[in-house]
Amino acid sequence: MKKNLLYLYAIILSGAVLVLSSCSDWLDVNENPNEALESTVSNDLLLTSVQNDMDYERIAYYNIHYLAQHLTKSGDYSGSYPFLTGGVTPSNFDDYWSRRYARIANLKNIERKAIESGDTGYEGIAKTLLAVEFRELVDMFGDVPFTEAGLGAEYLAPKYDDAATIYNALIEMTGQAVELFEQTIANENYTIGQLSSADIYFKGDFEGWRRYAASVELSLLMRISNVTDVSAQIKAVQGKVLNIGENVVGNPGYYKGEATVGNTDYTKMNPLYATFGYTHLDREASGHKSSVPTEEMVGYLRETKNPLLRVYADARRYLENDANGRANYDLFGLGEEYYIGVPFGQMSPAQGDYVSKIGYGILTKTCSLETGPASDIIVMQGSLVGFYLAEAALRGLIDGGDAAAKSYYEQAITSLFNTYETALRSDASTWSEYARPAGARPAITTTAAEAAEAYYTQADKRVNWDLMSSDEEKMNAIQTQKWISLYMVDPLEAWSEIRRTDLPVLHTSNAAQYSDKIMARFYYPNTERNLNPANYRDDINVFTTLIFWDKENPDREKSKTFQ
Repeated sequence: MKKNLLYLYAIILSGAVLVLSSCSDWLDVNENPNEALESTVSNDLLLTSVQNDMDYERIAYYNIHYLAQHLTKSGDYSGSYPFLTGGVTPSNFDDYWSRRYARIANLKNIERKAIESGDTGYEGIAKTLLAVEFRELVDMFGDVPFTEAGLGAEYLAPKYDDAATIYNALIEMTGQAVELFEQTIANENYTIGQLSSADIYFKGDFEGWRRYAASVELSLLMRISNVTDVSAQIKAVQGKVLNIGENVVGNPGYYKGEATVGNTDYTKMNPLYATFGYTHLDREASGHKSSVPTEEMVGYLRETKNPLLRVYADARRYLENDANGRANYDLFGLGEEYYIGVPFGQMSPAQGDYVSKIGYGILTKTCSLETGPASDIIVMQGSLVGFYLAEAALRGLIDGGDAAAKSYYEQAITSLFNTYETALRSDASTWSEYARPAGARPAITTTAAEAAEAYYTQADKRVNWDLMSSDEEKMNAIQTQKWISLYMVDPLEAWSEIRRTDLPVLHTSNAAQYSDKIMARFYYPNTERNLNPANYRDDINVFTTLIFWDKENPDREKSKTFQ
């Protein structure tokens, strides 16, 4: 039976439209010349589609940013906001499930074709991306289909596998991917071919793929390190991971404009910029109006004198208290402060002109309306690897102790600053009118690395390792800086790490109605209730049914407002 493996949204996102031209008498009604079939779709096309869709979903879904407590609703929009109130239902999670399993089906097809043809490079790529997809599914849902997933019509109702067992399999899978990349690198006869353009992450650079696969393995190991002794495995992989100073990025050819598919226009810009920034006509996008940085994020950057504040948030337009009485900043000594976020989950916050919005610098990286829409999407940061290694050293999971932990911690902060160096050094007078340069913090006058050193050596024990007096303070610093680093990059990773470590110590939403805990997981979606009822689980509580690596979900206080 022929199987359609390329879903419509994936085709649209990749910009790929498969067309067979000409009409001949031999064409009959049983053969669709435009259908993307398993036998006709190349691995190159499938890979571009999968990578593109992964990048879009990682950054463009508002609700995961809310769960990470990076963003919250603005005062210019109304609505029910179930991810802030906690009143979620299974229907809220259909897309998080179905899109990943659609991509998994494509990756399984890539893997099968690669094995059949002996293509170790493509097999390694498929295994790496499959590990990412299944890790995210487990992190959101717990037990999920794994062994019977993505295998076509023979498994229309796949069984659910144990989450911990899946994680162990993924650790093995990423190890296999590393070995496959090493074989590919050593093979002098291996031809990259179309990978140079189809692979939007590394352009067929298998040294990069090897480091990325090892870093995914590190993330898996650290996620379970609180419940399983994985010290030996972390030591074995730590020398293979990304350099702390490098980032994995993706770019299929973003440009400032739109493309038309059928009767619908689709943006061709970086999805972060298009979703949370501006349109190709330089108008404020709906995501920039409806979602704003939390005061938890903005306040920490402000209070610790972090230069990234000007990158992460824009200065508010007016210094006055909110015109509708939703914020009285004078009561909190912030009447003259341009950078103020919205308390997490406040349903009636200050209007947009009276709060900081998502930063122009983080949206564009270059602070340019021309090059910003075409900038790379960040897939994985070297700083994340650095923060993982800092934690591992501090806990004794790898060698080096406190000295190594401090070194990794400081290198990770420096790497993060370097990522946004252009934005840190740019003149705010050249920014978009929406960035409100009148109150913008000044640009740094040193290099980003020098600014990072000044930041983590200041006389503040929240950031200066040498001033911290306990391992608890150091662990809190590592996790807080990690949380900061993942802002507008990987909110799902941020939410997962908040749940695993319970750090930084954040609050529940101010609008929380159903629990004093943060959301710990997702319900299984309605699509599973309808299509896989024999395996569907309805005994889930999104606050107390924890993912296996999450040891506890403590009660928390609600976020305070400026009232």
